[in-house]
Amino acid sequence: MYKAKLDSYNFSFEAYGETKALAIEHLKLGLKTHAQDYDLENDWWHPLKNDIWAMKIEIGSPSFNSCYRDNELIKTK
Repeated sequence: MYKAKLDSYNFSFEAYGETKALAIEHLKLGLKTHAQDYDLENDWWHPLKNDIWAMKIEIGSPSFNSCYRDNELIKTK
């Protein structure tokens, strides 16, 4: 499973998919829906497109059902 994420000035967007490409595709579809909800241009997010990132989430691994800080897994000492 993959998680794609984009932080804008006002919102944080996340989408999930079986592959990295699908997670990013679903994120972009969500951004389009957000544009419709807020009466924005469909490409409002294009200046931020280089800020989209995706990461693999291993189900059953320590990263699943865990908390992240600044995109890194918080580990106990």
